[in-house]
Amino acid sequence: MSKLIPQKLIPFGKFIKPHGIKGELKLLLYNKDSNILSNKIKIWVNLNDELYYYSVESIKGTKDLIVKFSQINDRDQANLLSGQEFFISRENFPDLDKRNFYLVDIIKFKVFDEKKEIGFISDILSLPGGNVIEINFKKKMILVPMVDKYIKFFDFDNKIIIMKNINEFIKL
Repeated sequence: MSKLIPQKLIPFGKFIKPHGIKGELKLLLYNKDSNILSNKIKIWVNLNDELYYYSVESIKGTKDLIVKFSQINDRDQANLLSGQEFFISRENFPDLDKRNFYLVDIIKFKVFDEKKEIGFISDILSLPGGNVIEINFKKKMILVPMVDKYIKFFDFDNKIIIMKNINEFIKL
């Protein structure tokens, strides 16, 4: 376990199962289009309520990703991670230009309709038809497609999102 745990760990995927006998693992990424994983990056895992990191030694594959960690050298060690969710430090995400953002960055933003605060973003779901914002509204979860019809603008300085036309989802 490392004493230098990053401030913000982002859920990034799950280990599916061991691959071969040399300690490699098959991965499922939550964002299959992501290219953040690379050699020398640290992947964090919560095992028995303690955070451990593993250093990526190599990654291969395009459809099915197979990772090899420096610290894991046989199938038995790899099997201990099967089914575990893994995390990556937000610091490892590449910088984006001012017009773009990572979806994870808007979680916890306050949500306003055009008049008042209605809740906060509790999650973003990436579905085949597009991204969906999960809003905690009066302790209930409502789902709103992340499209121009419903989003007026994001205010990253104040961590808010102004939405429009959402009466079809909630009765305010």
